Amino acid sequence: MKASVKEYLVYYIYISFKFLFTFLPKAFVKQILILCAKLAFRFNKEHKHIAKVNLDLAFEDKKSDDEKNKIIYESYKSLLFNMFEFVENQSISKEKLFAKAVIENEEVILNALEEKRKIIFITAHYGGWELAIPYTALKYGTLAVVNRKMDNPLINDMYVKARDRNNIVMLEKKVAAKGMLKAFKQGHNVAVAIDQHMKNGMEIEFFGKKVYATDSTARLAVKFDAVIIPIFAVMNDFRDYTIKVYDAIDPLKVEFESEDKIKELTQLQANVIEEQIKETPALWFWQHKRWKKFYKNLYKRN
Repeated sequence: MKASVKEYLVYYIYISFKFLFTFLPKAFVKQILILCAKLAFRFNKEHKHIAKVNLDLAFEDKKSDDEKNKIIYESYKSLLFNMFEFVENQSISKEKLFAKAVIENEEVILNALEEKRKIIFITAHYGGWELAIPYTALKYGTLAVVNRKMDNPLINDMYVKARDRNNIVMLEKKVAAKGMLKAFKQGHNVAVAIDQHMKNGMEIEFFGKKVYATDSTARLAVKFDAVIIPIFAVMNDFRDYTIKVYDAIDPLKVEFESEDKIKELTQLQANVIEEQIKETPALWFWQHKRWKKFYKNLYKRN
C-alpha cells in the first residue's frame, strides 16, 4: 500500500527522534522522557480523565485522589520509558537487551520447555512490555505475537523487520485465533497482551467489575494441552527491569469448579493481571477504556 505525504512526514519525524534517542546520552534521554510525562499529565486532559475513571472503578475509595493522581503521572512515565524500549530494542544486540533485565521464577518456563509443552505467554500493557516480548523470544525460542497492525505502513514495515530480528513472528489481531493455531503447528510458542477493552468476548470480572476478555488463549490451551505462563516486565528504573514470571496455569492441573473450563481459565488469567497491577499500579496503562463495555457513560467528560 502506497504511503501518503502525511505518513511519510510522520515516518521521518519518528526516524529523527529514533536517531536522537540512540545517540544522546541516556541520562539526558531519561530527563526528556520525564519532562514529557509531566507535560502529558498536565495537559492531556482526556486520557487523564480516562485514567481517573479507571482508578475509581478499580480502587474506589481505597486510594485517595492524591494517590490516584500520583499513579496517573507515574503511569505516563512508565509508558514513555516503555516507548523508548520500543525504539531502542529494534537495533541493539541480544546481549545488551538481556543486560537490561533480570528474570525471576525462570524455572517455570524451563520446566515447560523441558516437558515439551506448548506455551502461551500472557502479559499486559504493563511496565516494559516492549522489553518482555523480545527478551522472552530471544531467550526461549520464536514467539508468535498477537498485535494490531500500525496505521502508518512505513513505521509498521520497520516494526515488523525489527520484530523478525528479535525472533518474533507478528500475528494480525483480526485473525489472531487462526494465527495462533498456525504458530503452534509450526512449533512456535505464542504471546499476547490480554488486558485491553474488547467489544465482544467472554464476560468476566476484573477488579470486581464486569468486562469482556478474550477467551482465545483459554481455548488454545485446552485444545493443545498448552500451559499459560504470565510474564511482566516490572520497571525498576529507566532501562532497568525485572521479568517476573508467574506460576503456569495448566489446564491439565487446574481443579475446575464448573463445566465451563474456558470461562474459568479466562478468569484465572485476569486474576493474575489484577494481582500484578495491585502490586505496583503505577506501571499499568490506565489511559485506555478497559471497562467501556459496561461503564461507557463514566468515560464521558462533563
